[in-house]
Amino acid sequence: MRSSIVIALAAWLAGCASEAPAGIDFDSSAGMVVVDVAGDGFVRCGERRLPLEALVLELRQRTRAMSKDQMVRFVVQLRADPQQAGSEAAARAQASMNRLVDELTIMGVRQVRYL
Repeated sequence: MRSSIVIALAAWLAGCASEAPAGIDFDSSAGMVVVDVAGDGFVRCGERRLPLEALVLELRQRTRAMSKDQMVRFVVQLRADPQQAGSEAAARAQASMNRLVDELTIMGVRQVRYL
């Protein structure tokens, strides 16, 4: 239980950062995706609104086509839509964010930025 609280706190703090910490440069020369995570199981990627699962599938296909060098230079930016603290939508948004981070780790994405 304590570890889940620490993880949730770390994710929340990371979500508060709007700029990269000093000394960290994100190299997006192989591409960048900005994802807005909603509290209803959907995400927005650009002008498209789609289920989280559909985005995960698209990202898997995209990253599988990349070389190792490209994977190092690929950036995914995540931000969560504002939700009322303690609400069911906030819990769903956090679960979706966690799921997305887990999937990106499995895919080998090394540059994830929280907005």
